Amino acid sequence: MKTRILKTVLPMLAIVLAVGLAFATEANSSSQTGYYDDPFIPGVQSTITDCEKQPNGDLCKTPEGYQLYDTEELDAVQDNELRKVN
Repeated sequence: MKTRILKTVLPMLAIVLAVGLAFATEANSSSQTGYYDDPFIPGVQSTITDCEKQPNGDLCKTPEGYQLYDTEELDAVQDNELRKVN
């Protein structure tokens, strides 16, 4: 009787634990709002990106090729460009 319970409960417990940990552990993902100026749309546009404001790295761009910035002031602020995290 005792063995039958262990053979049933232990695998179920392992599966529940594995599924729970799979959803509970997530990489340190942060979402940053990037701002860009599309000449065909009036005003400054925003998008969600995984890039950060840092001194070095490749510049981040939208799929359309527009440079992403940290604030809505775009070029008015020095070192405002978003760069890819390596």
